[in-house]
Amino acid sequence: GMSNGEEIIVRVHFKPTPSIFQPQQTIDINNNECECLLKGRHDPCIAIRGSVVCESLLSLVLADMVLLNLTSKIEYLKTIYNEN
Repeated sequence: GMSNGEEIIVRVHFKPTPSIFQPQQTIDINNNECECLLKGRHDPCIAIRGSVVCESLLSLVLADMVLLNLTSKIEYLKTIYNEN
């Protein structure tokens, strides 16, 4: 969409991360090779960390759009930066 300078509101929904029940090769704390196999459901909720990731990615995308729009003249970028 487009913005007229008003606050941008974003709604994000997260699906729980699925557990992987296949054996996985990994290492333990002593750097020994071992196999990890899950038993039961261990679906963590990533919403708390996910909101930080989404906010950061949105900032990067918006900054990228500003830079794409202002690549013709650096003076435009300086003007916008000094206004904020």
